[in-house]
Amino acid sequence: MKSIIYLIAITILFMNACCSTARLENDKSITILETNCWLNLMPGGEPSFHYSGTFEIEKQLADRMKFSSVEVYYKDELIHKSQPLLQFYDEVVTDSMKVIRFNFYSEQGIKVTETMMKAESVDFHFVFEFNGDKVEEDLKEITLTRAY
Repeated sequence: MKSIIYLIAITILFMNACCSTARLENDKSITILETNCWLNLMPGGEPSFHYSGTFEIEKQLADRMKFSSVEVYYKDELIHKSQPLLQFYDEVVTDSMKVIRFNFYSEQGIKVTETMMKAESVDFHFVFEFNGDKVEEDLKEITLTRAY
């Protein structure tokens, strides 16, 4: 019985770490479903930094949303900031609402810095805007993968 309770607790903690929700007025929300980042260190080209992910938002709010910026930190030091590129991914009907999912990703050719090379994990700070109001969300300790 203890092992089942332990397994359930670990599952809840894992799910909580993977997803993050930013709240808007009237309890509306943006949910970050996935975030990845990596260093492309493959031979034959300049090393580059990349990020990508998926988020969902209520369909009725999607037209008013602007994904202003993604900030990436290593030990409280800003190592990258940019406005992500967006791509429509899917429209889903949940138990209580219609949501639209978007993929987001970095532009190409972000130069790798010395600090990025030291980082094993990074923190993300997402900034969204709705009619001039900022909605911000943080994700901590996202593994910085290396592709060789």
